[in-house]
Amino acid sequence: MAFSSLALVALLGQATSPPRELLQLERELDQICQKFEGKLGYHLRLLNEGVQIGTRDKERFPSASTIKTAVMVEVFRQVEEGRIKWNDKLKLPPANRRNPSMWVNFLRDDISVDIDGLTNLMMNVSDNTATVMLSDHLGVENIERTLGVLGLKNTVVTINVPESNRRLSDLRRVYRNMGVTTPSEMATLLELIYRRRAASPSACEKMIRIMQHQYWDDFIRSGVPVNVAVAAKVGALNRSRSDSAIVFSPSRPYILTVYTDDQKNQEWVDDNPGNVAIRTISNLVWNRLHPRAQYTPPKDAKRFYPTGGGVE
Repeated sequence: MAFSSLALVALLGQATSPPRELLQLERELDQICQKFEGKLGYHLRLLNEGVQIGTRDKERFPSASTIKTAVMVEVFRQVEEGRIKWNDKLKLPPANRRNPSMWVNFLRDDISVDIDGLTNLMMNVSDNTATVMLSDHLGVENIERTLGVLGLKNTVVTINVPESNRRLSDLRRVYRNMGVTTPSEMATLLELIYRRRAASPSACEKMIRIMQHQYWDDFIRSGVPVNVAVAAKVGALNRSRSDSAIVFSPSRPYILTVYTDDQKNQEWVDDNPGNVAIRTISNLVWNRLHPRAQYTPPKDAKRFYPTGGGVE
């Protein structure tokens, strides 16, 4: 897609001043941020109303697995450019070079998986080996160029970056994970997908379908009624929790991104304060935007939170 970054920004339009109800919501959300033991930022964008609010939403956060959305965008763009094919197969790396996170790690050494399968594994179950395979095949510097074209100057993939690329290498050393972003820029990437501008309309529609299959559904999605479609990508590190989502409310569709960093509590438990903050923010946003269709998650929902498959 031959859009300049300025043209893409213009396509999204300029945000207008938030109405009173959103200013009240902003105060409530800011109180959550202020009480959080660590760094917490969010960005909320109402897609039909041209309004947005946020706190620390222009600051960089470790992206964790939410950066996989950028890798997915590059997959589709390269397929459309004819540089790769959707059914191209990539051979798995040896077992000692795989990431233990999720399911590709348990496949036989002689297995090959196509681009379609790897993309779905990367996005749906957040498989890290699939992500590294795709990023290496696409070229991390190609992903960087695409993010630049899309106007996302603070969103970077830092997977297996070459030392010759000083900018990416420095960011890798500082943030020590798969990528870097801001709550606002990740919201912009999701809006470009939503408005069919990140790639062709058919590619963006497929991206949304993939993101609606998110296995890790206990963050933003858990605060939204079950009959409302959500296209999301979550992320988690010891020090950070994050989620980024398009919520397809029939009356008020919106994008919500939430990121934490430098958490005091870094336990890998369901009620980690970062997890709880994301769920609380999500449910509060839904209920304030939909006062006549409020939602309360079931009290025993925690019993069925994702486990990661329980493979040993």
